[in-house]
Amino acid sequence: MSALTFILKDAVKRIIDCKKLTPDTLQGKSLSDILAINLEKNLTVADVFDVQGDDATTLIFNNTTAQLQYIGYRMKTGNITINGDAGDFIGAQMQGGVLICKGNAGERAGDTMRRGILLIEGDAGDYCASNMRAGTLGVLGKTGAHIGYGMKRGTLLLSQTPAEQATWLDCGLHTLPFLNLLYQSFQTLDSKFTQLSNRRVRRWMGDVSGMGKAEMLVLQA
Repeated sequence: MSALTFILKDAVKRIIDCKKLTPDTLQGKSLSDILAINLEKNLTVADVFDVQGDDATTLIFNNTTAQLQYIGYRMKTGNITINGDAGDFIGAQMQGGVLICKGNAGERAGDTMRRGILLIEGDAGDYCASNMRAGTLGVLGKTGAHIGYGMKRGTLLLSQTPAEQATWLDCGLHTLPFLNLLYQSFQTLDSKFTQLSNRRVRRWMGDVSGMGKAEMLVLQA
């Protein structure tokens, strides 16, 4: 079996809602069933993507742009890889599995995320991890304004220093051995995150305007 692969057609120039394309919703469906799924009014999967493969536990999106929103919405299991940029709300309300974006992500990546791993190798837009409840969200590139807004629990792993937030508390520099376990969990993934090894971080706690039990770990050189 090979990964179920969605290749965005060049002619598609509008915003596309991808909520219906997750491992959970596609397992057990035939290729003809998948091609017939309505993504928008009068717009099916066949109108938007060329589709190949048959393993719905592993999804790949190719030739992607910021037009594609809500990739990985409410996903519970499986793996999704986005080979390119993605739009807003990737990994929103995610409940499990692994979602990797190899390009840049739009606004509110991981919004209200509850479990799972979301890894963004490029930049992330404003409100990354907003209202996040649990899970791990990593960003190797730059992050926008209001990162971690309303975040309640979970871990943000950042390779670049984010914009300072008034409702996050600086807890200083730490060497955290548990990061070795986290890095080991990345080793089976096709991602730049497998190259991480630094356990020295600056740790922030927030968002203290609410529960304040989330952490932001900024990797130190």
